[in-house]
Amino acid sequence: MAKAPKTGRTMKAAYKAAQEGPGQIVKAGELIHAHFPKGASPSLTARRVLALMMGAAAGDGWRKQTHRITKKEIRQAHKGNDRIDAILDEVAGIRLTMDGISSRGRPARIRGALVRIVEEADEADSAWVEFDFYDDVRRLLGASDVYATMNRAALLAFRSKYTVTLYELGCLLSGRHDKTQRFTVEDLRRKVGVEDGKYRDWTDFNRFVLQQARTEIDQLAHFLMTITEERKGRKVVAVTLGFWPKDEAGMIEAAKELERHRSGRRARRDGTVEQIAPYQSDLEDFTGRQIEGDEG
Repeated sequence: MAKAPKTGRTMKAAYKAAQEGPGQIVKAGELIHAHFPKGASPSLTARRVLALMMGAAAGDGWRKQTHRITKKEIRQAHKGNDRIDAILDEVAGIRLTMDGISSRGRPARIRGALVRIVEEADEADSAWVEFDFYDDVRRLLGASDVYATMNRAALLAFRSKYTVTLYELGCLLSGRHDKTQRFTVEDLRRKVGVEDGKYRDWTDFNRFVLQQARTEIDQLAHFLMTITEERKGRKVVAVTLGFWPKDEAGMIEAAKELERHRSGRRARRDGTVEQIAPYQSDLEDFTGRQIEGDEG
């Protein structure tokens, strides 16, 4: 009987993480380094669900078999009451361009979708969503020796879809000797999946994509993110992103923040939490002024 093919370190790490519990997700570095086709921009929920599927497949992702995730787990990724079928349609349609290997073991550029999905019609939380990876992706997963270990709670806590993608990159790079990666501005736009015609001006791209991701990552991840601009004249032509591990106190604070309710998170991040006198109503400060609710 033929021996099972030898797998790389990524699938071994994914298997070990799954045995330790659902708190961590291992993702192949080749998938993290991949980029979306020009103009494609999967939603926050779709990016989360794809990561959860990677976690569900774990160390068996390279095998030609069906993997399963419950609808309850998928609902945790979007925290809404809308139907799951639209989300799964989007996930099934996610396409990436990535480095990999051909069927005869040669370096290749892979372009295509990642998963085939079968959804049980039952809407109950216990209903299954079955999926399997396409052949090219399975070969990539089986051969991969480079991976990132991601915190499931952090992935589900981020509010920006761009943060999810940059967090995955940070998980990959923060443990390396070289913790930085340089991108042209256009390549970085494709990497994070910015829609055509959106945030074309550098100021807007920096403010609404990069800086928003940086503030979320700095608050909730085990590393800090830096953004270094490279200019040609007055124009920003390239960006170097850096991901630097926090000290022990910083990692403890990030872990505590993930355990807190998301309500008030933005205020805690910005340092604008109002101190309420203990004998006053929850809805008034000591002047009697109504306090506005916080959503973030």
